[in-house]
Amino acid sequence: MISRWFRSLPLAAVHLSLCAGLAVSAPAPAKDADPKLGRAIDAWSAPLVANGHLSGQLLVARGGKILVERSFGYANRELKAPMTLETRMCIASITKPMTTLLAFNAMEKRLIAYDDSIARWLPDFPEANRITVGLLLRHRSGIPHEILPDSESVRPRTAAEMVERARRKPLDFPPGTKSGYSTGGFTVLARILEIANGKSYEELLQEQIFGPLGMTHSSHSNSQMLLEGRASGYIPGPQGIQNAEKQDFSGLVGGGSVWSTARDLHRFVEAVINGKLGETSRQSWVRNGRLSFNGRVSGFGGYARWDSASGVEVTFLSNMNSGASGLLRDAVLALMEGKTPKPVLLPALATTPASEDQMRRIQGN
Repeated sequence: MISRWFRSLPLAAVHLSLCAGLAVSAPAPAKDADPKLGRAIDAWSAPLVANGHLSGQLLVARGGKILVERSFGYANRELKAPMTLETRMCIASITKPMTTLLAFNAMEKRLIAYDDSIARWLPDFPEANRITVGLLLRHRSGIPHEILPDSESVRPRTAAEMVERARRKPLDFPPGTKSGYSTGGFTVLARILEIANGKSYEELLQEQIFGPLGMTHSSHSNSQMLLEGRASGYIPGPQGIQNAEKQDFSGLVGGGSVWSTARDLHRFVEAVINGKLGETSRQSWVRNGRLSFNGRVSGFGGYARWDSASGVEVTFLSNMNSGASGLLRDAVLALMEGKTPKPVLLPALATTPASEDQMRRIQGN
């Protein structure tokens, strides 16, 4: 998935010099329902946008009303194609709540049951009699998080193919004995939903979520499909911003394969908190008066945060994996509370070779 080199870096370590001569686009013009908030966000985010650390879509709402929308940076840096509010980005693990909703709908139709073992649909799967639908939903199945190594994640895959690959891998632990975050478990769940409904995962999403909610810029897609407005993913590297590793996210079917926009994700969040998608879904994701979705995968990341006390929602999707997105969230929440967030400090850093002593100390890790 994400480069393990980058995953462990603090934010300061990714304040790298950018490729010379590549100007970063300013936020897209917008007619804000709250102009004062819009100006404050623009002023705070300007240094991050100018240095290329902030690239993506921001949506701020209160009580369901959109107050500010912004698009920052580039959808494709090599073509200098600017990010727009219609640009599609991979939402990574925010796919999982959507798969969960499909499972809830299948339970209501009595196509599957929470305590059903997966042997009902996948009799040859390891420990199939002990793995239940509930264990898949709760990340307690023992199915590994990653089914394919990065080197094999570059071409389209179907849910059936991915389940076949998962079947060959040993479980991380006996089903039900531990918790272990598992995108692989949600891929198996996606295949079960296909079999139980007699339709593809993509069709189920369109019929039960995207179509009814008007999410016109959302889809489960692979890298060979022509997807209008698809963004490219980027990460900070030793020489500046670089392309993320090539990956076909269809291999993350059910757990990280959906492409969407901040506005579409806002529609999903609103449907959850208003009970439009059912009371089971609302109670599952609204905990202690708050809803929080987040996800991250090679070159892409995002979050949606809503608080019932203030009615504030902050949604951000990014095609640049850096700590800037978290800083933006905290700054927007501070501004919504009438506070003044700390200005962004971007020290001029340069990469330097590690000393022999430093290399010896990390050897083997």
